[in-house]
Amino acid sequence: MKAYETVATVQDPGEVRVAGVPFAPGTEVEVTISPRRRAAEEFVAAWQLVCTQLRERPGLETISDDEIRDEIDRYRTGQ
Repeated sequence: MKAYETVATVQDPGEVRVAGVPFAPGTEVEVTISPRRRAAEEFVAAWQLVCTQLRERPGLETISDDEIRDEIDRYRTGQ
């Protein structure tokens, strides 16, 4: 199956127009709409910010690896 990917901007009142598609008039197509993915650099920057904020939380330097593993195990078993 041939696929065609493009970007568009949602217009008021919630309409999207896609022009110049490489399909003949009358061709039935599937349409999936999702928010545009972030660029890799944006994602990395956002992830680094979250990690920095987590590391700066008070008291975290005293948590051991064993305590973290125990917490994960309890979560996975629904405790």
